[in-house]
Amino acid sequence: MSETAISVGQLTRRIQSVLEDEFQRGVFVEGEISNFKLHSSGHRYFTLKDDEAAIAAVMWKTRPLDFLPADGMRVQVFGRLTVYAPRGNYQIDVIKMRPAGLGDLQRILEERKRDLAAKGYFDWQRKKPLPPLPTRIGVVTSATGAALQDILRTVSSRFPAATIVLRAASVQGQGAAADVAQGIIDLQSANVQVIIVGRGGGSIEDLWAFNEMPVIEAIYRSGIPVISAVGHETDETLSDLVADVRAATPTHAAVLVTPYAVDDLLRGIESTCERMETTLRLTIDGFRDMAESFLDGRAARRLDERVKMRVQRVDDVQTRGERAITTTLHRLRDRIEHRMTVLRTLHPYRPLEQGYAVLESAGKIVAADRQLIVGESVTIRRRADITTATITATHNE
Repeated sequence: MSETAISVGQLTRRIQSVLEDEFQRGVFVEGEISNFKLHSSGHRYFTLKDDEAAIAAVMWKTRPLDFLPADGMRVQVFGRLTVYAPRGNYQIDVIKMRPAGLGDLQRILEERKRDLAAKGYFDWQRKKPLPPLPTRIGVVTSATGAALQDILRTVSSRFPAATIVLRAASVQGQGAAADVAQGIIDLQSANVQVIIVGRGGGSIEDLWAFNEMPVIEAIYRSGIPVISAVGHETDETLSDLVADVRAATPTHAAVLVTPYAVDDLLRGIESTCERMETTLRLTIDGFRDMAESFLDGRAARRLDERVKMRVQRVDDVQTRGERAITTTLHRLRDRIEHRMTVLRTLHPYRPLEQGYAVLESAGKIVAADRQLIVGESVTIRRRADITTATITATHNE
């Protein structure tokens, strides 16, 4: 114990020096992520573990990442071993990270698909229709890829009047998702009427940028209709599901934005010209026949026949109208006479014509069931005369 003691800081620095010298070229490690945390600063902190051990890891926000890490995901990382002196921990300073296998990528894809579907990103109600015949078509893809050549060749052959506005972007690897997303955003102000975004075929790793949230959000928030044309017909990415229209291939996307090929338009114009020529010829022939008919008197005769026909039709209408009015008047007269007969039958003085008399008191007819009062003055109305009398006595039968 005669040796001079060193401080904890000195010991930590010596350990750090040994580790960094030993692994100065970096290490390439595979393991499972746990305790993943995306800090508000943008830095990523997590633990990388397997069945035997665990090691802390950090990946700074300045280092690009084209997928979203999650607990339980198996990844491969490349980085430097460093020592975090305040805690005396050693950790991996991650420079690059990628999913370790197809199974993890597929699981991430399915989880993300379920989450986006629940949020309504794939709903048909929000999808925008394609313009009928766009003349400015935006394209986000690699400037050197076969997909661009397929689109250019197809649009040029079908509708050469259309202009292709290319926003070249990286479609694979680190930073591809951010570049594609920014391309979609940039084309919003390029006066295009529709956007094709995509690339040629490849593995799930090759197409992974089109499953990343930056691309999904850019398509979802686009104010311009977006066609997703990623890979081959059997490939399916999240951008296909969120886009307004999915194309099986880039060539198919070019066909969708040019539904009327130039040959179709020329045939349509030719057909229209033929119909116009036929219509014009028939019209001219009609005027010629009319002129000739005026010259030989046929028109005058037809006009006289039409006038006579119209006069006869007016007479027929007048006759039918008079007949209808007469019938209606007779019907109304019969109805009035019937009602007058009913009224005469029901009149209170009708019994006088049959020899009966009507008894009135104070100007009102005395009902048969009303008891007369001694001294009451009454009027006896008969058909021939009216007599006034005073009741002197009453008795009941």
